[in-house]
Amino acid sequence: MNKYIHLVMLFPALVYAEPKATPFMFKPGQCVALEQGQSCFIDIEVAWQTEVKGDFCLFIDEVKTQCWQSAQVGLWKNELEINADVALSLKDDKHQMIYSGKVKYAWIYKKRKNKAVRWRMF
Repeated sequence: MNKYIHLVMLFPALVYAEPKATPFMFKPGQCVALEQGQSCFIDIEVAWQTEVKGDFCLFIDEVKTQCWQSAQVGLWKNELEINADVALSLKDDKHQMIYSGKVKYAWIYKKRKNKAVRWRMF
């Protein structure tokens, strides 16, 4: 009976154990436009963490977007307008890539070749 009490007391600690955080996370992972070629707008959030402190910069399609000095964690939120896949990367002060990911661009309707309005009387 005594061993069951210890098991029950241990069980809540296992259930509520905090999961290990992902070192590089961004959301959403996809942006959807109504028609192919149209821009879509997303509110993106990028979070990262490293084992050691350092100087890091977030790049969007190889354009420096945000930098952190002597940081071990970082968070960046912004609105993006995209019409193609977008590459995200976190680099250190020596421009070595630490993490990378991609926001995918998608559309619902294929781009129409003829923009003329098609209608018929009957």
